[in-house]
Amino acid sequence: MSEMRQRARRMWANTRAHARKAWLSGLLIFLGVLLIAAGFYANSQPAWMVKPTVRAYNMGIDAYHEPPGLLPASDERPSEYPIERARAYWEQASQDTDEGLRALTFYNLGTFLAREAYASSLAYGLLDSPRVDMNEAIVRLSEAIRLDPDNESAKYNLEVLDRMATVKGEQEGGPGEGYSPGAIEKGY
Repeated sequence: MSEMRQRARRMWANTRAHARKAWLSGLLIFLGVLLIAAGFYANSQPAWMVKPTVRAYNMGIDAYHEPPGLLPASDERPSEYPIERARAYWEQASQDTDEGLRALTFYNLGTFLAREAYASSLAYGLLDSPRVDMNEAIVRLSEAIRLDPDNESAKYNLEVLDRMATVKGEQEGGPGEGYSPGAIEKGY
């Protein structure tokens, strides 16, 4: 009988060891699934996880791509045109400490202001002062280049604006080539 008891005790000990291993394996699998689910949730970036400046930048992009026409008022914005709302959101995003986000924001603002300056100079003639000052666009693009010297699009847009300012200066009686009213340091 004692041999049967010893065999039973060994079987019982083996069963408990297998149960502990199974329980530990189950716990590890559960924790792994939980971590994967948390990763997917965090990757979806719910609004509370995104910095306000990043949210403002993305809202500016969304507003810029809205069709023309008056946008309805929201909790934080009055009714306005999409480009006005985009500019306001980008102005908020430009306050961020991340240089990459600031470079993108200044590039978008500078390009937006350059388009407005160009459109208003065409509408009002180069001799009249446009509604949007080209100098502000030059400042924003220069800041984008200072923050991200590899941004070829910003360099190109700044070069085009400098040429526009030169032409405008010549037509206003400026000194000619290289003249830019209110010229600024380009930063590169």
